[in-house]
Amino acid sequence: MRIVAVEPVGAYAVRLGFDDGHGTGLYTWPLLRTLGLEQETRFAAYLEALDAQGLSRG
Repeated sequence: MRIVAVEPVGAYAVRLGFDDGHGTGLYTWPLLRTLGLEQETRFAAYLEALDAQGLSRG
């Protein structure tokens, strides 16, 4: 999934549009910062959860 649009919402957030057609939800600047800082940890946990369920990203 790729981001295809970024729309500012006031001075506090953005609305992201994705290539699968969805674009709901607001992402605040503090949330985006947290996601960026914790990306490696969160992604590793996501992959572990998939593996534990016998699933994959493919």
